Amino acid sequence: MLGRPWSSPEGQLSFGSPRYERQSAVVELIERSINLDAVSESLYPEPPPRRPGRPRKNEEQGADVRDRLLASATELAVEQGFESCGLREIAARAEVSSGMISYYFNDRQGLYEAMVQRAFDRIADQIRDLVAKTADDDGDRLSELVRIQVEALSADPWLPKLLLREMLANQDLDARARLGDRIARGPLTVMTEWLRGEQERGVLRADFDPALMALTVSSLTAFPFLMVSLVGEEMGLVEDAAFVERLVAHNQKILTHGIRAPAKEDPA
Repeated sequence: MLGRPWSSPEGQLSFGSPRYERQSAVVELIERSINLDAVSESLYPEPPPRRPGRPRKNEEQGADVRDRLLASATELAVEQGFESCGLREIAARAEVSSGMISYYFNDRQGLYEAMVQRAFDRIADQIRDLVAKTADDDGDRLSELVRIQVEALSADPWLPKLLLREMLANQDLDARARLGDRIARGPLTVMTEWLRGEQERGVLRADFDPALMALTVSSLTAFPFLMVSLVGEEMGLVEDAAFVERLVAHNQKILTHGIRAPAKEDPA
């Protein structure tokens, strides 16, 4: 109520009288017209609504959310295939809200492309380290290249399967073009330049096309991971640590006898 009831010359209004009831009704109408709730909201506004997918404070204070999502998606892709992974399942394993996937990757396709990019980046970075080694390094750099390739795909065995799916089933031409660009500008380009440099050093045979050699090395590495999941049981092959070591040794022998330049004989 606004103030106290006014009094007439005859004295205070008596409670329950018709005149008192009329004044009470007038005061109630005035209070409604002022709309005290609206005044309160204008003086004490609520904070703006949270942007959809925006990290909460506890998510921002944790480890790198984006990397955790990529790691979780990769783990689940290895366990059950990326196509079977639910976005909520990925977010739950990363211990963040599912809105973080939209915030960092926009959608499922964006998460998938980021996973592929991270796998390619890991391989390319290791090959760059190999390229950076000095020419007088005593290590067997061709054998090391093979090991880098095999161990990288051992860490991401889902990658060859997803690449095959992209080539055969994905009708999104833009997505396929982006993937092709990532492959060409990533490990393959770095590997091709390294192989060309090894040819110039006389370590590898000069009569091979370095770009085709890069495709050959990649195929020798990726195709076994693709096939072992299909025919491994029938062929007595299991994708484990022993398989990785066998594949490394096998590919090293093939490439040593196939593309390595013959050893120069010491002059008598």
